[in-house]
Amino acid sequence: MTLFWIGAALVMAGAFLLYLASPNQSVTAAALPRRTFGWGGAAGLSGGQAVLLGWAGPATAVFIALTFASLVWSIVPLLFLWLGTRNGAER
Repeated sequence: MTLFWIGAALVMAGAFLLYLASPNQSVTAAALPRRTFGWGGAAGLSGGQAVLLGWAGPATAVFIALTFASLVWSIVPLLFLWLGTRNGAER
């Protein structure tokens, strides 16, 4: 079960880094090093996938990785936009 959580954390960290590499990310207005975050995200997704493959079968590991990546790519933009509008409304 520990391998599952390590793989899930790596996949989610990689997905977050790939989101930060996007020019349309809503986390910060500052320019971020897209190439660095892109390669870091790809490494995180690949490493997490490798760990999940050691824990589960191939199809299950791929579906788990895609589910966690989709979760990050769905929740993070909405969360940061909501926090941004909430902080802007308090000013």
